[in-house]
Order: sequence, then structure tokens, then C-alpha cells
Amino acid sequence: MKKAISVLLCIAIVLGLSGCFGGVKEGKTGETYTSSNGIEFTLNEVSFAEVIDGWGGANDDFWKPLDETNGNIGSGKRWATVEQYALVHGLKPNNDDDRVVFISYTAKNASKYDITIDEIGVLNYDDGYEYSDGALAYRVSEEGVWQELPNGIILKKLIDNKYEFRAYMVVPKQVVESEKSLTYTLFGYEFKIK
Repeated sequence: MKKAISVLLCIAIVLGLSGCFGGVKEGKTGETYTSSNGIEFTLNEVSFAEVIDGWGGANDDFWKPLDETNGNIGSGKRWATVEQYALVHGLKPNNDDDRVVFISYTAKNASKYDITIDEIGVLNYDDGYEYSDGALAYRVSEEGVWQELPNGIILKKLIDNKYEFRAYMVVPKQVVESEKSLTYTLFGYEFKIK
């Protein structure tokens, strides 16, 4: 009887400890990971802006922070300055005390099942203030048209295509400007932003 209780106690301890290590894993931007449900992904970028590029279509800079590096602005282009472009195609928060978080990741289905990608991720500020509301878009190729995904998209099994997904969230400017901790979690991996 004592042996049976000892064995059960050991099993309970092992199972309890395995639960401690089965949670969120640490990730690094630019490296490729496979989530527990078979999504192979790379977090490309997390950045912040007062305004992002809102011009859809086959625009390479769609939803990226709007600055002088935008391919639609400059000498010989339709818009000479960031300010002119922002008036027509800029997306910014309704409140001047808010900022936009831009997220880019590449993903493909590496599982044996069809998988729905609808993940924007979670931004965690100061270990407890979480933000996950926003919008998600993708395109099928570098020349493709960006499509917003209010309900996500199903990636079929045995299709080796990788797709770029972009998301944005609106957060208080304190989240961006503060020195307090900021992490981003996507598909079970946590990325330290600051």
C-alpha cells in the first residue's frame, strides 16, 4: 500500500512539474518556431507609430508605420511628403494620447489538419495590462493584394506556402513611451519588446 501511494505521489509530482514547463515559451524576433498546434511562424517586426499606412491593395507598406521610407512618398511620386500622404491614406488613433502597434509575421500550416489563422497576438505592458484588440490582414504573395481578415483564414494541410500576416492594435501612448516591461505573445511564444 505504501509503495502504491509513493508511486502515485511521484506521478503527481512529475505531472505537476511538467505543467510548469508546458506554458509560454520564449521567442526571438526573426527566428522560426512551430506552435503546439502546428503553425510554423516567424515574428518579423513589432514597431510603434502615431500613424500607419492605410492604403490597401498591392501596397508593400500597408499598415507599416508611416515615415520617409514609405515607397509611395518622395521625389517623383504622387505624394511628396509624409504629411500629404497621411492626409489621404494615413490610419491613426482617434485619441491623440494613443499609439499604433504594427506587427508583421510569416506563417504556414505545418500540421496534419486545416488550421484557421486569426491571431493578432497579445501585448502585455507592465506585467498585467493586456491588449489584443485590433485588425489582421494577409496577402498570398509579395505582389498580391492585402486582404483584411475579420474572421481569419483557413490554411489547408499539405500546402507549403508561407503567407505574411500583418496586424495592428491601438494602445495608450504610455505603453510605447514608458520604460516598463513590454512583451508580445503569439502562438504560445513570448517576445520581449522592452
